[in-house]
This record gives sequence, structure tokens and C-alpha cells, in this order.
Amino acid sequence: MRMNGKRSGIHWWGRLWNSPLPKLGCEISDTGISIARWSRNSAELDTAAWSAIPAGAVEASPLRENIHQPEEVRKAFAEALDSLGMAPAPDSSRRGTDAVLVLPDQAARLFVLDFDTFPQRKSEGLPLVKWRLKKSVPFDIESAAISHWLQRSGAELQVVAVATPQWIIRQYEAIAEHFGLRPRCVTLSTLAALGLATSTQESLLFAGRAGEPASNTMGGNGRPNLKPGGPAAVLVAKFSPPWFTTAILQGAMLRLFRTVGLSAGEDGLISPDEALAAIYPSVAYFQDNFAGLLARGYLCGLGENSSAIAALLESELNLQAGSLMEDIQDLAVNRHGAEEHFAALLGIARENGSQ
Repeated sequence: MRMNGKRSGIHWWGRLWNSPLPKLGCEISDTGISIARWSRNSAELDTAAWSAIPAGAVEASPLRENIHQPEEVRKAFAEALDSLGMAPAPDSSRRGTDAVLVLPDQAARLFVLDFDTFPQRKSEGLPLVKWRLKKSVPFDIESAAISHWLQRSGAELQVVAVATPQWIIRQYEAIAEHFGLRPRCVTLSTLAALGLATSTQESLLFAGRAGEPASNTMGGNGRPNLKPGGPAAVLVAKFSPPWFTTAILQGAMLRLFRTVGLSAGEDGLISPDEALAAIYPSVAYFQDNFAGLLARGYLCGLGENSSAIAALLESELNLQAGSLMEDIQDLAVNRHGAEEHFAALLGIARENGSQ
């Protein structure tokens, strides 16, 4: 499997070309299959479909088999394609239809690495990334699929690296290829969904006062003092059962990406207290390590508890939060309900429309 890091923004990892992104995307999650199409001239989805899979059919991990019931996954994939009027066509085309493939966050490991200098040539940079990751990943780094990209802010230089065993990727690709699709790009669910949050960055850049140092101390109420001092940052918290991912963007920099497993209650929801406990370490890490105002939080996939969790973040962390998709008027998404099914694919469409 060939992987590289050619990219224009901060959202992608996988096999990227300089040509435009495909107009079809599919996401395979632990709970179902999402498929959507978009046009090159629109930042919305033209059409979208979701089909559930049985519990346990997919269990994301970079250490073991992910697709436990391939026949059930293929059945759901075929149903989603059929609802879009796309007849499944296994092996019908030697070339296949180009598509973006979205994987669960837990299927890979993501790292943000600091460097003083970094080679411009990819052939020289990849060995450095492998060396840094060798003792940090629980799999053989030499045979892993790896993508990395450079991000800069002034004199600061970081490399974002994503790695997972190649055979893990192939399990997901094989499902799409069975229906005549050709995964041209591969990304993680929350990375793709960040396309919905980055549009807010420009309006937040002036929220902080450049030059004022950020406080690394806790307030008298035990909450972080979120003082401005650099570019404004936003937090995205996305629950795609059973995985809860927190990401923090500051300007054009991905500062943090953290995934933990959370068990939902009988109602399919996670409690506000559990969500706060999962988000708090990310907020504390950002406050301790970066100057700047954490200006906004965006929540996705938290269902009826979203408002309660937003209120708790404001009262406990002084962080104003709302839905990642609160302003989404996309009819294709609204027809299918649960926002976590389409946040990634809509994020891709937004990125595609901005190219």
C-alpha cells in the first residue's frame, strides 16, 4: 500500500494526488456504513445514505482484525448504495470508481511531533518519522502504512503522523473494492469532520491578543484560566460509538488528537460527567503547552445529551460549546438524522468545495 502526505490543509492522510478529490465518499464505522456524493462546485452533500451493521461486525483497532462479519458489512454497504440509486457492481470496472474512504479513529494512531528542522524531501523525512514512532506504536513500524505532513506557525515546526498496519487498511479497502470502488484517499473520521470546524478559524483569529502570555495555572474554582496569547483555538469532541475523540485546532495547526473508548448507557448516550472527564485532559494539555485562547468547543454525536454537556463545559471549563453541525442546512444529512453518520463526509465536501 502506497501512502504519502501531499496535501493542502490539515485534514488528510492517505494516498493523495494533486488532482481534485473524488466526489464519492464512504465511511465504515463500528455502527454502520455511510455513503455520500458531492459536486465539485458545492460544499454540501448532493445525496447521502446510512445503513446499520450488527454490533460486533466491525471493531476498530490497530492491533487485530477489524472486520469480524464481512458479509454483514457488505450487506449494509450494498443497501446504502442501493438507496442512492447506485447498483452494487463488484469487479465491474477494472479501474473502479474513485472514492474517499473514512475509517474509525481507533483504527490508527496519530501523533503530533515537534522538530527543530525537517527535510523537504519526503524520502528523507519518512525515516525520521519512523524513528520517532518506533517506540510509540504497538505494531511493527517498518511494515506499517504511514502518512505525515508538515505544519508551521512562525518558527514553530511540527509533523503530524498517522500510522497503522497495512493489513488493517486493506480490510477496509477490500469492502469498498468489492463494490467497484477505488479508495483514492484514506482518512480518519474525526480528521475529516474537522473540515466543519476550520471555517470558524478565520473569525476567531482576532479573539486573542498577540503577545499576551497564556496562563498555565488553574483558577480559584479549579478551572483552567483560558487567557488569550496566540491564535485562537477550537476544540472538537466527536462520539462515534464506542470511540470518543477530542481534537484541538489552533490556526492552521492540529495541536491534539486523542481517542478513548466510552460505553454508552442503555439509551445509547454517554453521560455529561463522562464526556467532561474525557474532554478535560485535552483542555488541560492545551492550556499547559500552548499560548492562546481556547475560544470555542464543537460537539458531535452526543445526541440528546449534547446541550447538557455543552452547559457543563461552560460551567466547569469556561468553554462555550455547541453542535459541530448546528448551522448545517444540508438536506441529505438532515434526512438521515444522527449527525455522527455524516460529519466526516460533509467535512470532506466542505474541504472539496473550498479547493
